[in-house]
Amino acid sequence: MRKIFVTGGAGGLGMAIVRKHLSLGDRVWAADVKSNREMERLAAEEGRLTFLLCDVASTESVRETLLPLLDEIGRLDFLYSCAGVYDFADKVQLPETDLDHAAAMYNINAVGFLRVVQALFPVIRDGTDILCVTSEAGSMSANWRSREYSYCMSKAAENMACVLLQKHYDEAGQRTRVMCLHPGWVRSAMGGEEAKKHPEMSVSPEDSAEALVGIALDLDGIPKECMYMDYQRKPYSW
Repeated sequence: MRKIFVTGGAGGLGMAIVRKHLSLGDRVWAADVKSNREMERLAAEEGRLTFLLCDVASTESVRETLLPLLDEIGRLDFLYSCAGVYDFADKVQLPETDLDHAAAMYNINAVGFLRVVQALFPVIRDGTDILCVTSEAGSMSANWRSREYSYCMSKAAENMACVLLQKHYDEAGQRTRVMCLHPGWVRSAMGGEEAKKHPEMSVSPEDSAEALVGIALDLDGIPKECMYMDYQRKPYSW
C-alpha cells in the first residue's frame, strides 16, 4: 500500500487527487487550512484517509501538525503540494497592484511548499517523489502575461524551490524526483468562474488529477531532464 501526502487536499484539484489515490487502494494523509462537508464525509467513510487542519503559511502550524505523524508515516511514496492561493484582484497592471499583498502570496505558494517538505524531510526517503503543483505562470520564457505580478512571481519562486530541492537529492545520491506540474486551467475556486464558462479551454479537477497521478506513477519512464511540464506532459522551459 502506497503512502500519499496531499496539501490543499480539501478542495478542487487536491480533493480529486485524494480521491484518485484512495480508489487505487493507497493510504492518504490530506492537509488543508480548512475543512468542508465533502472532506468530513470522505474521511468518515474512508479508513485509509486522515484529514489534518494545517496552515502552510505558518511554520508553527506545519510543525505542530506534521511532526507527530512521522513515526506513523514511516516513508512516503508521493508528496503532492497542491496548497496555493490566487487573488483575482492581482489581475491588474502594476500601477493598480497591491504590492503589500505580494509577500503573503509568496509566503503560501513558495515558502509554504518548503515548510511542508522541511517538516516531512525524515519520511522523504530514497524513491519518494515530490509532485509540486505549480503553474505555467512561473515560466519566464513561456509567460504571456503583463499583469498578475504577485502570482507569477510566487510561482517562479516555487519552481526555483523545486530546482534547489532536486539538486539536494541528487547530491545526496537519493532517488527522489521533484516535479513542477502545471495542472491546466482547472475548473475550481482558483480557476474562477471564467474557467467554468470555457470548458473547451479548461479541465475538470478529476481529469487533471487523473493525469497528474498518471505522471507520478510513470516517473520512471519520464526523462530526468523533463522536470517541468503540464498535465498533458507538454514540457515547459524555465
